[in-house]
Amino acid sequence: VRRQRQMCIRDRTCRYLKHRSLLENQYKATCPVWIGGGLMKKRTVGSFDGPFAPMLDLFVKQKQALGYDYVGGYNALHVFDTFSKRYEVKNYELSKEIVLAWAQKRLNENDTTRSARIMYLQHFAIFLNSQGYSGYIAPPQKYHFSQHTAYVFTKAEIKKLFISLDQMEYTPNSPYRHLSFPLLYRMLYGCGFRISELLNLTVGDVDIERWIIHIHDSKNGNERLVPMAATLAARCRTYTESFHSDHEEDFPFFFKKDGTGYCVSNIERHFREQLWLAGIPYLGKELGPRVHDLRHTFICHRLNQWAKEGVDLTAMLPILSKYVGHTGIASTQYYLKLTAEAFPDVLEQMDELTGHVFPEVGGVVYEE
Repeated sequence: VRRQRQMCIRDRTCRYLKHRSLLENQYKATCPVWIGGGLMKKRTVGSFDGPFAPMLDLFVKQKQALGYDYVGGYNALHVFDTFSKRYEVKNYELSKEIVLAWAQKRLNENDTTRSARIMYLQHFAIFLNSQGYSGYIAPPQKYHFSQHTAYVFTKAEIKKLFISLDQMEYTPNSPYRHLSFPLLYRMLYGCGFRISELLNLTVGDVDIERWIIHIHDSKNGNERLVPMAATLAARCRTYTESFHSDHEEDFPFFFKKDGTGYCVSNIERHFREQLWLAGIPYLGKELGPRVHDLRHTFICHRLNQWAKEGVDLTAMLPILSKYVGHTGIASTQYYLKLTAEAFPDVLEQMDELTGHVFPEVGGVVYEE
């Protein structure tokens, strides 16, 4: 009975998704700015209606013409557009009074959110000045940002996490989650992806024949091809053949029952639940573990494995940097220290490779 019920739900969902796909194609033809993932879309530029509306419109279009999607900036400036209606503005003058009022800390607002919206207004003020108008630039302010301590899972913890994921049960509210989430977390750990990269994947991005995943428009606008291990590729093939046989290439690879993609908050909330079920303690916001720590763990485990195999880490570091999508090797070098803290044997291997750079010269050590 349960199997029949699952099949009925799947059939109804497939019919619904086909209909939704037709709607999406019609919507793409009329919407000037489209992003994948169901009927979600960026707000279209030009909907400002406050006293700075024409200049805000021009500013955002300039940013997008330079290659920035500027979604976060647009959303913040759209709120400012409504906020500015409280003031009498002449000739697009961004006064000190308006800027300081905008910079006031809001109830339950963290420093990161506040600094971001102030920064966007600073950029807009600079733009106004460049156009010959008067714009007060908010002075730089110091903020205390909470620093998250990276958490490196042990192999035993990773095993417990995957066992717990494989025991997920079917639920009518999310009929695919018990099959998609075990794959999603294995891809996070198996390839070191960022969670946003996986949630933005489409069916066409996963090449199950060549075992390659195509990442588009990642952090800092990077694009890369990521090879998978054979076992992970086999899971992707099974998942694709089971759930994406009738979907177009631009359909979300990980999707909810309504055909839209998951958001990061969905995954983070489920991850904390899964940690509890796996018996892995959650140590708090700054200590984690977080979903992103699976990426940290992949890099550290890979470096540790290379160290055990006697591989030259200085030669492999640039390759690993490109694989995980870092902009430069300096970003990856941070993980050498992180790996050494989790696996002290790595320090010995690095000393053998680089110890001759600063040789010991002997002599007497004087202490003050």
